Amino acid sequence: MKQVANLDPSLGINPSAEQAAAFFALDPASPVVFVNLHRYYDLARYPTDYHDPRLPSDVSGRDAYHRYLGEVERRYLPQVGARFLIVAPVELLMIGDGEWDEAVLGHYPSKAAAMRLPTLPGYAALAIHRLAGLAAALTVALGPEALERFPIPSLRT
Repeated sequence: MKQVANLDPSLGINPSAEQAAAFFALDPASPVVFVNLHRYYDLARYPTDYHDPRLPSDVSGRDAYHRYLGEVERRYLPQVGARFLIVAPVELLMIGDGEWDEAVLGHYPSKAAAMRLPTLPGYAALAIHRLAGLAAALTVALGPEALERFPIPSLRT
């Protein structure tokens, strides 16, 4: 049986059923850029039964999340033709509300590729680091126009 990542919307870091349905209703062949704002726990919140001697649980939320982020970038994004465009700390919130620690922009060649990511073998087990580190998230999906002014021509195709 294929294990799928925990996308429980009650966690506050996953889409609601309505948001997921709206995304699935979009053209699956169309490219997408996700603009993610993240807030991390001060200390990672791993489950009490988590144990990996290679990866201790007493780390910051950012460090826990970056365990996930690094593996996603190295092992999973290439499988769906995606890439991170920007991963950077939020220096200052200029307009609006909220406290955000980091921005992550990711490009997927199609919405279908983005939907396939959480179903890839091994991804679900890796998501424990995402859940342990991420206190809150805001994600906006941008259409193919998002890449029209992007400085890397190969991303616009």
